[in-house]
Amino acid sequence: MTPDAPRLPGPSRPARTTRADALLDAAIAVVADTGLRGLTHRSVDARAQVPAGSASYYFRTRVALLQAILQRLIDLDAADSAAYLPFADEASAQATDLTGMAAGWARLFAHWLGPGRQRLRARYALYLEGRHHPELHELLDTASAQFVGGARELLAAAGAPDPDRDGPLLVALLDGLLYDQIIRGGPGVDEAELRRRIEVILGAVLPHLAR
Repeated sequence: MTPDAPRLPGPSRPARTTRADALLDAAIAVVADTGLRGLTHRSVDARAQVPAGSASYYFRTRVALLQAILQRLIDLDAADSAAYLPFADEASAQATDLTGMAAGWARLFAHWLGPGRQRLRARYALYLEGRHHPELHELLDTASAQFVGGARELLAAAGAPDPDRDGPLLVALLDGLLYDQIIRGGPGVDEAELRRRIEVILGAVLPHLAR
């Protein structure tokens, strides 16, 4: 379930350079710490420790900055999925191995909840607050559709009776596991516990593999 990252239309996207990506990573840190309310070109420049006006040079408007941040998050999430999920290119072969699937997702989630935690907080902030910004709706909807589509393909390969019905459910359950870890202040769970919880989720939508 590692869909290709959806892309913004060409005219809306800045030239991808090392400097632009560094600015976007700084912007992601700002959103993770303050939400969208704290996001300005000036705050991005300050976080990146670059001269004033650098962010506005690459992203002329706040809308352009928001779109570019969202695209950067989508690209990084897709790269992580390709790196941590072992069945990305052989879904049919791996889709009947519930334990293997759970182990792959656990590795990915442990990364997102560990080194990638700041980025995960920013992603949730953008997805929640982004609904108040019509200019982000298309990309948000496209990204969601890509992940649900990947879930449907995985369930179909695993022999699920109704992948169209249960694809959105699988995404919601997995996403809920991450969200729960982000919003609760207690100690996080380790990879072994993540794997156990993911096995429960997969077993709920693929009961024939759990037996």
